Amino acid sequence: MPRSQADQSDVLAQNRQHYELLVWMAQRYAAVGDVEKVLRTAMLAGNYALWLPVGLLSDLRLERIVVSAVRGTGAVTVDGDRRNGRVLHVLSEAHGIGGHTRLAARWIGRDERTADVVLTNQSVPVPGLLIDAARTSGGALHDLRGAGQGLLDRARALREHMDRADVVVLHVHAYDVVALAAANLPGPRPPVIYEQHADLTYWLGVAAADVLCELRPAVRSLDVDLRRVPAERIAVLPMPVDEMGSAGSEDLRRRLGIRPDAVVALTVSDDWKVTSTAGRGLHDLVDKVLHFSSRLTMVLVGVQPNPAWERLARKYPGRVHSVGRVPDPSPYFALADVYLESYPTYAGTTALEAALRGLPVVGLADAADDDPAHLFQRWSPGLAGRPAAPTPSRLALTVSRLAADADLRRRDGEEAAVSVRALHDNPGWRIQLEALYARARSARAADVGDLGESPIDERYALLLLRTFTASQASVDPRAVVAPLGDLYDSALEGDLNAALLRGRESSLQVRVAAGWADHPAWTARLLALAAAQPRLRVSMPFVAADDALGTASVTRLTELIAGVGRTTEDCGDICLESQAAHAPLSLNGELAFTDEALVGLGHMIDSPMWGDVPASAQEPVAVAG
Repeated sequence: MPRSQADQSDVLAQNRQHYELLVWMAQRYAAVGDVEKVLRTAMLAGNYALWLPVGLLSDLRLERIVVSAVRGTGAVTVDGDRRNGRVLHVLSEAHGIGGHTRLAARWIGRDERTADVVLTNQSVPVPGLLIDAARTSGGALHDLRGAGQGLLDRARALREHMDRADVVVLHVHAYDVVALAAANLPGPRPPVIYEQHADLTYWLGVAAADVLCELRPAVRSLDVDLRRVPAERIAVLPMPVDEMGSAGSEDLRRRLGIRPDAVVALTVSDDWKVTSTAGRGLHDLVDKVLHFSSRLTMVLVGVQPNPAWERLARKYPGRVHSVGRVPDPSPYFALADVYLESYPTYAGTTALEAALRGLPVVGLADAADDDPAHLFQRWSPGLAGRPAAPTPSRLALTVSRLAADADLRRRDGEEAAVSVRALHDNPGWRIQLEALYARARSARAADVGDLGESPIDERYALLLLRTFTASQASVDPRAVVAPLGDLYDSALEGDLNAALLRGRESSLQVRVAAGWADHPAWTARLLALAAAQPRLRVSMPFVAADDALGTASVTRLTELIAGVGRTTEDCGDICLESQAAHAPLSLNGELAFTDEALVGLGHMIDSPMWGDVPASAQEPVAVAG
């Protein structure tokens, strides 16, 4: 059931509270000079705001915290006169599926310069296309996470790689604080171009963007108004695309069971771009299109089978094929006769690839100009002159005409291919690339101190919430720590737990698992911790088969307390009870008999995060153990 506007606003407000808590943690770490923890917390905040909308598309306040922590009193200058013939491309993580890595590899392949690649946070095998692109150019690939370094060490290593290049291009993820920090370490460096492939969502990096490279001008208003990027620092470089090959389509047609005389419509997209956000999704359009044209068969790549597509497959037997994610979509482009752009959010790259293949490209743009959703339905530059259907019926009629007329499909596809090739393929694309590099060489270093504050836009945030978030409630920050990997250690976990529990006067209650009497060494360490920490309240169950007075439990506990040099009078807040009493600050779940549990508890008790928190983060927060 769709959430009401009030429910969505509540979730957004709770997301913002979680996010503000993370920013506050970064401030606390900055105050004590812990630069590594500043970077780790900023990384966590960036990933949180990417996936859980908070009302911001940038946070110049958080970026200033990072910049100040790594720069100190030093300054950054741009040296635009370097002519070593090398460009450094920086990615957070490269993947074999999806357009982001292909974009970087194509950029490298079309630039005559040597290209080195640095990966700041790679957690999966590096795809071969990126390795091959770097090596073919004469460059090398470097994996910073593979060296087991912390974020500050990675930033310093990245800066060393930057210093060997003429120009740096960031193709990084929204959370990438390593690139932001490296660009702001004191001293001269080459110009930095931030390639904005995630133009609809939050990202860190305004303070690293000497020039912001938009892939489509439709998002200019977001960059200027909501990210506070100065207009004079923005350039447009259409994304590089290549024509898909044509091998394997006949075998694929037979394997899918598509009729020889069928006209095939193709969509290649991520799931989230085709999911209904306001009562209508791509499956509704496909239903209407298939109803209008009995010759048409629909193939969806990247879109996972689900009940909506299964219902359509039953309604139109043999005419709906949802194949999920594939490593190489080129045979599907060769199979297709018409390309249907994803809805309600355009996929972008795949429509350009379809046009270069000579396919007619059709899409629905039904969001009003004053609705922020219209930014989700804008063509990339090479297709910007093509009209989009304003209603589902008009879309179905357009597709029906194309399905019925092979000559119309050919003419329409040829027109689209010429238009896309002029902007997105050689030699026109290379001319624009050289202009981008020249623009970057003449830029001053980005100065986040001049940009004011990032504004909150609740209307746009609610759109992102509907689009990206399936959860009916706000999500705990500990659910999005994956990019940190091993850097999310017990100390950071303890600090985050302390911040979430944010006790000021109350004790922190922990419940020990049954069987503590059988783990005397572990229990003794816990008792010593409790005696030294007045903030800690330890709730312990009675031992098994004890009498009504708890004689065995009291005796065993008294012995263990004496073993750590304490008495029942000075041992701290230790309670034997059948179940833990309700406490305002409780660590959910029972404490396990492991070293890691005690170390984590010690970090939490000693955390600097027990102090006051900002008013925006003081509402109650549900905490899981």
